[in-house]
Amino acid sequence: MANSKFLKLTQLLVNTENYRFEPVASQKEAIDLMVEDQGDKLFNLAKHIVTNGLNPNDRIQVIASNHEKGKFIVLEGNRRTVALKVLTNPDLIEGVKQGNLKKKLKKLHETYSTTVPKTVECTIYDDPVEASKWIKIKHSGQYEGVGTVEWNGQQVQRYVEKVEGKSSIALQVVKLMHTLSEMPVEIKRNLNNLPITSLDRLISDPDVRTFLGIELNNGIVQSTLEPNEVEKGLIQIAKDLLDPDFKVKKIYTKDDRRDYISKFPKVSRPDFTNKAAKPWQPSSQNPSAQNSAPAAKTTIRATPAERSVLIPKNPPLKISSNYPKVNAIYHELLKVNVNSFPNAAAVLFRVFVELSIDCYIESNKLSQTLSSTNSGLGLQAKINQVAHHLETKKQADTAICKGIRAAIKDKNDILGIDTWHAYVHNNRFSASPGNLLLTWNNMQDFMVILWNNI
Repeated sequence: MANSKFLKLTQLLVNTENYRFEPVASQKEAIDLMVEDQGDKLFNLAKHIVTNGLNPNDRIQVIASNHEKGKFIVLEGNRRTVALKVLTNPDLIEGVKQGNLKKKLKKLHETYSTTVPKTVECTIYDDPVEASKWIKIKHSGQYEGVGTVEWNGQQVQRYVEKVEGKSSIALQVVKLMHTLSEMPVEIKRNLNNLPITSLDRLISDPDVRTFLGIELNNGIVQSTLEPNEVEKGLIQIAKDLLDPDFKVKKIYTKDDRRDYISKFPKVSRPDFTNKAAKPWQPSSQNPSAQNSAPAAKTTIRATPAERSVLIPKNPPLKISSNYPKVNAIYHELLKVNVNSFPNAAAVLFRVFVELSIDCYIESNKLSQTLSSTNSGLGLQAKINQVAHHLETKKQADTAICKGIRAAIKDKNDILGIDTWHAYVHNNRFSASPGNLLLTWNNMQDFMVILWNNI
């Protein structure tokens, strides 16, 4: 028999005969052993618990102690129990070796002291034998279908796309592959078995994307070539990755990937003179049918409406007279033609964004130093700081701030911090007028709100 009940954390005893380790003699030894074994994993678990709560689908399983009245021995969930105990009392961690972990947990404790669970919903068993059959299933993998059948890489990414609304570039390419008219039937049948990590390793490489005739537009795969040109290289990649003899070491490093694409047969290389009428992004329909489809039913999605200048006059930014240099750069960006001078616009854009962020930090006294430029923080950290402040003060919509934070964190996004740095520091990276325009479109609301609050 088993029943569910909320127990105090102080009632839970870490199992001294945890199957992860050899048996020990005391609670202290059991906790010390778990801390030493798990290290930062324990901190990550504690952080996830205080921000998300305990997993309601996976209760801690216990049995009443025969020797300590009112206490319960944890049969399943010892990691979570230890994470909660050291989070509640970081001083349980002793020794110089774990000093850094203890320091991080103390900071976490100070920040989330009011949200740390004091009680835990547990499943209480009368007999540990009854619990053992369920514990075995959980920790024995698929167990011939009785246990949890893990998702493969593609299935995980489909879930993330469905729940978080963001599709990985590799998954986008898989979807595109499913629509290719020239893709051999046998290959197409097996696309669900395509190793997504290997595909991601390829598609995440800018050199490979350039070779294939595709680019990223705000995290979305797009191309300026006709679709039938793009499918040439993708068909070759699908064939190779599904070949049982194909080894990941063939594409492991950047040099490996360069060697790999250099050996593509001519028939698998796109013709870069065969340009599409406008940049397109793949849909669920057959891209090869796009050329003959009526305009009203076209399956390509155009980039934002073109304009010749980076920043439109409306809505105007209200830049304080206290910042004449930033105001001057803003008015220059209202005039610079991005099609004629994309690199000049990109560099000036990068400078304008960082100076705007610095102005906000200084005017709102968010920095310990007199000047934000001397704070020691990088651009990504400063943007995060400003977004958090705007959101906390309810000056900006949560969706706007979350979108900005997610974009600058994603190295493949055109709003990503790596892209901003590349505009200035990478002598082989040239700015795309279309990407510059879209970047401003995506952050315009954020910039307007920022200057309205300076």
